[in-house]
Amino acid sequence: MILVFGGTTEGKKVAGILEKVACPYYYSTKTSIDFQAGPYGRYRHGALTAAQLQTFCKEHAIKAIIHASHPFATQLHATIHEGAQALSLPVLRFERRYQDRQKHPLVKYCAAYTEALAWLEQYPVKRLLALTGVQTIAPLTDYWKKHDTIFRILPRESSLALAEQAGFPKEKLIQEMPGDDLEQELAIIRQYNISCILTKESGESGFLATKIQAALQSSIPILIIERPTLPDTFILVSDEASLMAGLNRVLP
Repeated sequence: MILVFGGTTEGKKVAGILEKVACPYYYSTKTSIDFQAGPYGRYRHGALTAAQLQTFCKEHAIKAIIHASHPFATQLHATIHEGAQALSLPVLRFERRYQDRQKHPLVKYCAAYTEALAWLEQYPVKRLLALTGVQTIAPLTDYWKKHDTIFRILPRESSLALAEQAGFPKEKLIQEMPGDDLEQELAIIRQYNISCILTKESGESGFLATKIQAALQSSIPILIIERPTLPDTFILVSDEASLMAGLNRVLP
């Protein structure tokens, strides 16, 4: 039995691979999503502490963990690392693909949100478009309460509830799925008179290249929060071949 942490495009890929090779697995997400498991999969949702993760793995005889959740799920990175280390379980990190970092005067990579906010204080913008996700609304409260900010969030009731809980004005929310439609990104920039974009280094699955292209074509700066580093015990894989090779290497 394998435990897959998903909720992403990569998570669905992993589930598909395991179904293909008839490997039993649990698919786990933090919040409830519409996931249809195949004959070899079981679905669970709800956040886990490191202790709860260990209990789950013992109860279900988990032999390996495949971590395919979002690259910015830093708490989950730590939880998986701690729980897996305690049980000596191998962790395969199914990584999304990342393009090379662009060097351009309008493209700035920031190690953390504090660095991005410091840049915004030094170079004020009229209206910021934040593409960093609903989970970042609360941490960025001090900024958007003082500066004109638009957030794009997923069109889900749970996302809207989190935004409202943080006190963010609903009229400044764009509720839509991100995508690779450059014209749509340019239209948003024009419609809302955006003068700067704040986003995350989310790779191909997060359509970062499209966001950068939209910013450059609009001649506005884009601030990109660099993806966090992963524990060096995680085994990096990125496709079916490397995933299966990794599993064959770590499982008896």
